[in-house]
Amino acid sequence: MLGGTAAAFASLPFDNAKTKMQKQVAGPDGKMPYKNLIDCMAKEIANNGPKGLYVGLPTFVTRIAPHAMIVLLISDQLK
Repeated sequence: MLGGTAAAFASLPFDNAKTKMQKQVAGPDGKMPYKNLIDCMAKEIANNGPKGLYVGLPTFVTRIAPHAMIVLLISDQLK
């Protein structure tokens, strides 16, 4: 379970930034709010602090931890 939680904790900032980039809409001037993944993460930290990258962590852990656990168990069995 610890491995799955660690995987969720490490991947959530990237998943949140990816989702924000997928949902971005061009402003009135036609420019997109984010240039790339790093720009999106930097703006999120500037606006909401580092905690902003971990919005939804409990839900994400509940969804991803069992998946990571099963993958790791199957990987060990196949070796």
